[in-house]
Amino acid sequence: MFGFSIWEIFLILVIALIVVGPERLPGLARTIGSWVYKVKKFVANAKAELDSEFNLSDMKNLLNAQESEISKLRALVEETRQEVNESGRHMLGAIDEAEVSFRAAAQSEQKVASSPDLASNASPVSVENTSKTAATVEESPAQLSFDDEIRALEQSTGQPFKRPFEGPAAEEPMASTGPTASTPETKTP
Repeated sequence: MFGFSIWEIFLILVIALIVVGPERLPGLARTIGSWVYKVKKFVANAKAELDSEFNLSDMKNLLNAQESEISKLRALVEETRQEVNESGRHMLGAIDEAEVSFRAAAQSEQKVASSPDLASNASPVSVENTSKTAATVEESPAQLSFDDEIRALEQSTGQPFKRPFEGPAAEEPMASTGPTASTPETKTP
């Protein structure tokens, strides 16, 4: 058990016989034997409990199963990321195409509107195409900037559009409308 040879055990017994004496040696041997038995039993029970609590093979199997699930999830996430990127590229391509066609239509409409010779000689088909283009522009105001919308409004009404906070009107104070006026009247004696 402890790695003693036969001669070492014999030497220990001789020393114990001299120290303890021949009358008490058998009782001491039984006591030491019972202690060794109890220690061996305790170590065996502790080892069995630790093996049952920390069953390494079950834990390894569980870890392998979790790693395989994680790898499946990573593959699914990567596939989804690729699909989203591809969809985004398609959407950006469609937006670019729509923007190019919108700009071309707006430029052709501006050319027709700015050229009086072309406007007077315009055939009904070209006027119809222009009105379709204008209808397309009106259908998608989100693609127009604010200034483009103002220009389109000025062209359709034939009158310039003044913004409320530009020009001399912006410098004049607004008329007070009763008790909620922003400038209170002060009386001086």
